Amino acid sequence: MKRISKAVREMCSSHQPFALVEIAEGTGSMPRHQGATMLVRADGSIEGTVGGGLMEAAAIDRARQVIAEGKDARLPFDMSSKDAANSDLICGGKGVLSIRYYSGTEEDAALTEMLEALDRGRLYICGGGHVSLQIARMADLLEIPVTVIEDRAEYAGDDRFPTAEKVIVRDFWELNIDGLQKQDMIVIVTRGHLGDRAALTWALQTDAGYIGMIGSRQKRDLMYEKMIEEGAAKEKLEQVHSPIGLSIGAQTPAEIAVSIVAELIAFRYGKL
Repeated sequence: MKRISKAVREMCSSHQPFALVEIAEGTGSMPRHQGATMLVRADGSIEGTVGGGLMEAAAIDRARQVIAEGKDARLPFDMSSKDAANSDLICGGKGVLSIRYYSGTEEDAALTEMLEALDRGRLYICGGGHVSLQIARMADLLEIPVTVIEDRAEYAGDDRFPTAEKVIVRDFWELNIDGLQKQDMIVIVTRGHLGDRAALTWALQTDAGYIGMIGSRQKRDLMYEKMIEEGAAKEKLEQVHSPIGLSIGAQTPAEIAVSIVAELIAFRYGKL
């Protein structure tokens, strides 16, 4: 949701009112999951989507009224009725959209909390090579905020990763980034065994909900054996996704990135 987060900050910096539409309740089959969010401006332009079609069009119209009136609203939707079947609302689900008004001038705790929620689910990519490039590009399409960590300055320029929110040049053995939460993801794709091991040592100390490491099962097993000898918890190592990515026969950097990002999507929606 980083584009929505960016749009919220832009609206606040220019003191323009807006509304946030969220799928607050939902049952059955729906075009988007509960929690999906869309920003609506006073002119009807949007960032994000709650599913498209007539439901989204109705949400935009109601959001514009919310902005004009300065009052929050809730909008029920039902895609299971006969009328829905005769339109484009054929998913079969039903629920409620929450439409919340923001003046664009408030600096309250609710707005801060909302922005923090939009920014959750950050991806940390350890490594700046060919696979990392492709992962970062795909993550940008999915609006996942990315931090790239690389120990070689020549592979960590902002021009190499223009869509990343942050690029850190640091020895992997010296990583001490904290504050990660269960929604955060770590992908370890450094240039070699030693970098992978160093990055994994750090990753295991975080609260990241997803940790994945590239490499063969043989390489993984040898690394785990050595790490356990040095005190690493076997139970935590068993939670690491390695070899990383869905098994699709990927060979090129782009194909490998597709398999990895597909696994990240599965994690985000609780399918792993």
